[in-house]
Amino acid sequence: MPTVIQYTKKASQGKENLSQDEDAMNSQSLMTAQLSIPAENLEIVATLVAKLGGELMVDDELVVVPPMPEEERISRMLRGLRLRAEMTQKELAAAIGVPQSHVSEYEKNKRAIPRGKAKELAKVLKTVPSNFLPRD
Repeated sequence: MPTVIQYTKKASQGKENLSQDEDAMNSQSLMTAQLSIPAENLEIVATLVAKLGGELMVDDELVVVPPMPEEERISRMLRGLRLRAEMTQKELAAAIGVPQSHVSEYEKNKRAIPRGKAKELAKVLKTVPSNFLPRD
């Protein structure tokens, strides 16, 4: 039998004294959705909410989850997609024409990924360049 969860995200009404993460979450255009999913998938959905930020209702209890910092999203995305492609940092670096140290620095958020390299990464890792660029 599916577990019913309610995932809610809503816009701020000018709240004062918010943490940086809460402020970032509340400045976005947000919505509410109710999902019916198999119980064994609840942890996967909760993990996704934790990465994106929002509010998660489980068993009538509201859990507020701040969004992942943008820099962390980009570096985790790169590492995850590289590992999914079963590539080493050295192999990925060769594929996009940079030293291996640059890929390491991209993954550790010590170097920003240039727009041109984001396009090359997307092609090699079979995704879209926006996964490697900050959201506006």
